[in-house]
Amino acid sequence: MPDSRSTADRPTLIVDTPAALDAALATLSVPGPWALDTEFMRVDTYYPRLCLLQIAAAGQVICIDPLSVPDLSPLAAGLADPARPKLMHAARQDLEALMVHGGLQVAGVVDTQIAAGLLGLPEQVGYAWLVEHYEGVVLDKSQTRTDWAQRPLSEAQWHYAAQDVLHLLPLWTQMTAALEAAGKSGWLTEECARLTVDDGPPPAQRVKGLNQCDGPALAVAQALAEWREQQAQTQNRPRNWILRDEVLVEIARRRPRTLVDLATVNALPPATLRRHGEALLAVCLEAARRPVVQEKPVMTRLTPEQTATVQALQERVKTCAEARAVVPTLLATRRDIERLVLGLPVPRLRSGWRVEVLAGVLPPAAVDGGTTS
Repeated sequence: MPDSRSTADRPTLIVDTPAALDAALATLSVPGPWALDTEFMRVDTYYPRLCLLQIAAAGQVICIDPLSVPDLSPLAAGLADPARPKLMHAARQDLEALMVHGGLQVAGVVDTQIAAGLLGLPEQVGYAWLVEHYEGVVLDKSQTRTDWAQRPLSEAQWHYAAQDVLHLLPLWTQMTAALEAAGKSGWLTEECARLTVDDGPPPAQRVKGLNQCDGPALAVAQALAEWREQQAQTQNRPRNWILRDEVLVEIARRRPRTLVDLATVNALPPATLRRHGEALLAVCLEAARRPVVQEKPVMTRLTPEQTATVQALQERVKTCAEARAVVPTLLATRRDIERLVLGLPVPRLRSGWRVEVLAGVLPPAAVDGGTTS
């Protein structure tokens, strides 16, 4: 049977054996929502390493240790059931951690951070703030930067982990009632459905200092960024462990044609040159033969006129958001508006609840897929 400990306002089941997980499934099979959270580490890896999975269901808090019980497939059907709400806060990285760990997919997500934004509460509000705001309970934050990969976990860590799901159900009850009263329930459903959509920027847009490159140098920088991303994924190491941004930009600017040229890049560590020199040179030479893929909002500076237009549109979005009691950046971010001004596609502005809300606020191109000047 699972180990039961009083680590929160109610006993917490500690699941650290396959048998304990099987026993916990009886509780998890009871109809009703699951409050869900994870603890993961991402210090020296590209992908998050799942270290703990917490579920509150049927009046019980269950903490599952995936380092002791790596096979979480018995939970797969419940996690993937769209009819069972999964109450989470700032869910995107938790969903990634679960996907990396055994391909676990989660359906029916209700994200309380998104709900807070749709209710006009502070931008990117934290879980502890919501608990204090709605329930008047001040949570212990002492384990915020803890090492969740260490074993054994302390009582304080178990308590902290349990608290992360203990209050999600009452939060959900109050916040969904407020959203329904404001006519925004459908908005939340749309936004949560987007959590599994990979709409992140391409590798080159993650490189700081890329605006120092243009023309052929930009083509090389784009190719190097794609190579670095692939290497980081393959080796499961942070991008900058493979090649730091400033080194990537410097290589692109110099566009080396031989290993001797590459070796003259002062910021390039000798170990990187030995390990990846041939590959880096091949990327540079191949990139010189392919066209540049322009991404204007990141790769070129806005003109003064375009900057003024972006600022004016931001103010209009802010006024609209305040009238609807929505966080402005949830309605449209600065990057959204920059892309719009430059005539680039902004998919999330072209469908769903934003189309109606932003009608007359942004140029029609934002919703019809055209371009704007």
